[in-house]
Order: sequence, then structure tokens, then C-alpha cells
Amino acid sequence: MRTKNRFFASILALLAGTACASGHQTFVQAEQASLGRVVVYRNGVAYYERKAKVEGDHLTLRVPGDKIDDFLKSLTVADAKTGAALPIGFPSPGQARGTDVEMTIVLPDRSHHDVILSYVTDSPAWKPSYRVVVGETGHVDLQGWAVVDNTSGEDWQAVQVGVGSSSALSFRFDLHSIRLVHRETLRTNDTFAKAPPIGGTVIHDRPATERVLAQLDDADIPRNEGHPDIADEEVYQAEAMDKKEAMRSRAYGKASVSKADIGHSGAGGLAQAAPATAQPRYRHAGGKDQAPDDARVVAVAESLKNKRETVVIEGYAAAGEADGQERALDRANLLRNQLIEKGVPPAQLKVAARGVVPGQKAGVRLVADEAQNGQGRQQDADEAAGNPVGESHFESKTPMTVAKGSSAMVSIMQGSATGDIVYLYDAESGRGDQRFAFRSVRFKNPTSSMLETGPMTVYGQGRFIGEGLTEAVPAGGVAVVPFALDRQVVVDRDGSTGDRMSQLIKVNHGVMTAEVQHWKQTKLKVTNRMPTATTVLVKHTIPKGWALTRGPKADEQYGDARLFSVELKANETKVLDLEEATPLQRTVDLRTPVGVDLVKLWLDAGKPDAQTAESMKKLLGLYQDMAKAQEQIEHLRERGDEFRVRMDELHGQIFNLKLIKTGGTLMAHLQQKMKEISDKVQDNTFGIVAAQEKLMLAKVRFQDEMAELTLERPAPTQAAVVGQR
Repeated sequence: MRTKNRFFASILALLAGTACASGHQTFVQAEQASLGRVVVYRNGVAYYERKAKVEGDHLTLRVPGDKIDDFLKSLTVADAKTGAALPIGFPSPGQARGTDVEMTIVLPDRSHHDVILSYVTDSPAWKPSYRVVVGETGHVDLQGWAVVDNTSGEDWQAVQVGVGSSSALSFRFDLHSIRLVHRETLRTNDTFAKAPPIGGTVIHDRPATERVLAQLDDADIPRNEGHPDIADEEVYQAEAMDKKEAMRSRAYGKASVSKADIGHSGAGGLAQAAPATAQPRYRHAGGKDQAPDDARVVAVAESLKNKRETVVIEGYAAAGEADGQERALDRANLLRNQLIEKGVPPAQLKVAARGVVPGQKAGVRLVADEAQNGQGRQQDADEAAGNPVGESHFESKTPMTVAKGSSAMVSIMQGSATGDIVYLYDAESGRGDQRFAFRSVRFKNPTSSMLETGPMTVYGQGRFIGEGLTEAVPAGGVAVVPFALDRQVVVDRDGSTGDRMSQLIKVNHGVMTAEVQHWKQTKLKVTNRMPTATTVLVKHTIPKGWALTRGPKADEQYGDARLFSVELKANETKVLDLEEATPLQRTVDLRTPVGVDLVKLWLDAGKPDAQTAESMKKLLGLYQDMAKAQEQIEHLRERGDEFRVRMDELHGQIFNLKLIKTGGTLMAHLQQKMKEISDKVQDNTFGIVAAQEKLMLAKVRFQDEMAELTLERPAPTQAAVVGQR
């Protein structure tokens, strides 16, 4: 009977043949302490089980010196008939015999003759290899093999060989050496003079070492459209266009009034955004345009994505700057938002408002969050090490003979499994493809053990059709293994991004701080070129800190990614629409189109409470009045342009007719037309003046309402915001 203590989770190579006769120690021959069972594990150890016939109460073993610690740590001696563990004694430290250690084990009495010894020691890890034969029935034939190396120094004759893996830890521990504990010797105190303690240097507390990854001054941080720091610049650009228009009107000798002519203040103007294609999304304060691919921000983003470090973005304010804490937090959020838009996972980024710090300029610093990074590095190390996701145990049903120094293939599984051929679209992996889906085999692990990571050879229709590499598959889990790229399934990608307001945090004198949902949309047009139906699994990873807000339910989890299933008929095309979002905190000026659009979408979504909604709707109504007046002005200006073009034509025609004596009648007609067009230009100019007066009144009402509007809500609780210090 095998011992119940066989759960010892580790494994490989000891030795030992020995035994003793009654009262006399003699070495037992190998056949008297035969090796019966070996189980090799993936964590560098193997479990050995031997059966010995003992005459008397002594059993002498010879153990290699470098294996003695493993041997003693895991040795179990059990009665072969009852399975009961037997207490044993052994000499310490044992007698050296060359490179071996001779140990005589003393059994409790002379009544035990057949014993089983089990122990764990070093061993090379076994390697898995798989074969899959696919058919048309929804099932696959699955074979698994384990390559086992015998480096134990002895032949395995008719041994039951098994393999396994587990999450059990294994280590070395010295149980062989004798340990003596030093104890202090005390004496009577017969001295009367005491020496003073040794002096030392006083060391003041030092702050923990910071690792600064990057630092940007305030001028280096791009502002998003509508930000208060550049709102006045946007208004100024609009006014400059109006002044140019006014000068052109005066060139024709007519009075045309612009916003500047009616005493307009830039701080309260209605910013007219240029077309989206001409306006950069981000700009630096001070008028310097900045495209979204700001070199410094891009470099920081790429560094963080490659290192996968968690950082704290510290915002700083300048000395004497009003609302220093808020300005510092805004600067930190500005950079965080841009890093997220450039692909850095939100979970990597925290923000902190440091306010005014002596010696520190206004701007931001990126400091490594060492506590969080330590946990992340350990997790990455565990993933890189391929730690098991379960346990496995397979044993050969028939005894095997494996000569020392040779290897063997042990069958660990063979049979039918639920499975089929599918296509896997993987554009994210290093060896993935952006355009085509991989032909893959999908199967369910039919065993109660985990299948280890290993190569997989795929056969179909009596021939080789590809090779793949499977990740560890838990018991009962489903695996998808790509093995060919036949370009039969084509995928076209398209995407867009945007913001929508989700929560109002604060409004103060026309400056709004809000939490917005920054969303990104991915549209995949999947086309099946084949004359037969197929299933396409789309692999899509949602970074930490993002949430899926639109899309079908994911069928399966695929590592850190999700798999979305698309069923396609022959020559069919379908579109998979996915949207994910993450919260950002933005500060915008309500005078700008960006701020107004955010509020409008927020109201349309029914987010605010009744009081806030009423205040915001009133403000939007006044803004719309300004927009209507501005639209009327633009329409009148376009008509004025048409009139001026016609006046230029008439002027040229009249000049030419002066050279012809017979053109008097036509000359009178053209002069009458010239007078009519001139009157229309004058009326049109008066119309512009009246519309601009309406615009001015609407602006005053808007500014007054905006100045009176002060709202504040509790800031949202975000993991990205860390405490101030």
C-alpha cells in the first residue's frame, strides 16, 4: 500500500540502495530497494518512491551529499501493508563515503519488513507537447505528451512514471548540519567604574528618495480647446477677423461697424471657432499653436507605456498665484488627460496638487510611485515566470524503463475533446496582424488537470495544417490556438474619440470644472471571403481604468483581453462596434464653443438636477441668442460681399463706356444700377450695425448671467487623485 503522505508537492533525483541484516549494517542491493514510482514536476523537483525489504530494525542508505537536505526534508518511511508512517532515527551528521553520505535509519522495532520510502529532490522540468486532429463533427482528437529527462544517475527499470505541476512552493533547507545556539555567559558584577557608550554622529531624518521621471514647466503643457488660459486668445483671433472685415468695408467708403467699433471687451466676447480641420486640439498658453503630437508629451507617454510604471503627476503653482491648489491640480489633470489620449492606461496615472512649493516653478513633475510599482513588478515577474493557473497530474498506465542519461515521452492524455476551427483576429500581440484573422483551433480541456504551455501541432484531412503555441489551459477551460494565416477573413479598422460631460464639479465666474467621459470608438468591418460560414473571435484588450460602454457581451476572457464572437455566413460582412470610456477632469471656459457643447450634451442626457439645469439652460439660451445674432451678421456680410463684387463690375463697365460716344443710354442705365447697388450696400451695412447691437446686448446679458452663476458639487472620488502634502 502506498503511503498517505504522498501529497508532498515537489520532485526528482535522489539515489540510494541499501539495507541491513540483523544487528549488522550492510548495503542493500538495488533490487532490494527498488525504485517503483517517479513523478516529475515543472517546478524543478521530482517525487521518488522506493520499496525495500528490511531484515531487523536497521536500513542503511547512501545519499549524494548535494541531495541530503532535500532527502531529509521530505523523507517519509511507511509500512507497506498498512500505509502508516513510521518514526525513524538516523545519525547526525552521518558518515562521508566519497561524495555520498552514508546514513543508517533505525526503525522502531524488528517487526517491520516491507517499507516504502518516499522523498523529493532536484530534477529537470518536463516539457509538454500536443497533437490535435480536427474534423467536421464539432470534436477534435487531442493528444498530450510529456518529455521527461532522467538525470538521476540510475536506470529506471519498470518504473511507474508520471508528470505534474502545481502551485506548491519548493526550496532548500539545511536539516543535515548540527546547529548550536550561542548563549551568553553571565558573571557577577564586580566592577565599579563604567565606560561610556561610544559616541556617534547625529543624522537628521531624510525624506524618502524620489525618482523623478519628467518635469514640464507651465509653458510646456498644452491646453485643450476651451481652456480658460487660451479662451481670450480664441476671442482675440475672432476679433482680428472682424477688424479686417471692417477695414475692407471702409475701403468702399461705407460705415461698417465691427465688434471692436462698439467697444467690445475681449474678455466677454463670443469665440468663433475655426473649422475643426484647421484648429489644433491643443494649444500652448501664449498663442503658440501645438498639435496633438507634442514631442515631449509623446516621449513621456511612450516611456510610461513601455515601462508600465505607475506615476504620480504632481501639479505646482507659482508664488502669488491665486487659487494655487486649484491651478496646480488643473495642470496635473491637463497632462494626465493628454497621456491617456496617447495610450497610457489610466490606472498608471495619479494626480496630486502640491500648490506653491518654494523653489519649484509652476508646472508638473512625474514621480514614480515606488510602492505601487513594487507590487506591479512582482505581478509582472509572476506572469513572466509562467506560474501555473491550476494543478495537473498525469501518470503512465504502464511501467516504463528509462536509462540514465536518456529521455522519454510519457503519454499524458489521449482522446476526444469538444472543439472546432474558428478564426482569431489579434491585432494587439507582437506577432498579431492588423488586417487578417488567424485560422485557429478552439477546444475544451477534457481533463481534470491543467494543460501546461506548450507547442501544438495541428492535423486535418490527413495532412499537416499548422502549428501553434498554447497558453496554460485550466481544467475544463477553453483554449484558442492560432496555427495558420490564410487571409480568408479580412478586417478593416476605423476609430474615433471624443468627450462627453458626465458630472459638473464647479462653475465660478464662467470657468467650469467638470468630469468628462473620454471615449474611444473602434469599428471593425469583418468580411468572410469563404463560400462557407465561419466564426470570428475578435481579441480586444480594455486597459485598466477604461470600461466598455457599448458593444456585445464578450464570449470569453482571453488572458487580459476579451473575445467577441462574430458569426459570418458565406461571403458576409458585419461591423463590430465597440466603445470604451474613462473619466477625465477638464476645466473649460463657458464662453467657448467647447464649453457650450459639453453643457448642451450634458443637458440633453438629463444629467443635472432641476436647479442646475434651469441655470444652465438660461445661460445656453443667451448663448444661442448671441449665436443667432452672429449668424445674421455673417449672412449680411456675405450679401455685402456679393454687392461689392457687382459694384466692381459696374464700375469697370462705366469706365469703358466713357470712351464710347454712342453709349449714353446704356451709361445712364448702368449708373442707375450702380446707385441701386450702393443703396443696398448702405442698407446692408446698417443691418450689420443693428445686428451687432443685438449681439452686444446679448453678450452683456450673457456676461452678467455667467458672472452670477456659481455652482459647486462634491468632486468625484477617483483612484487617480492622491492626497496633498
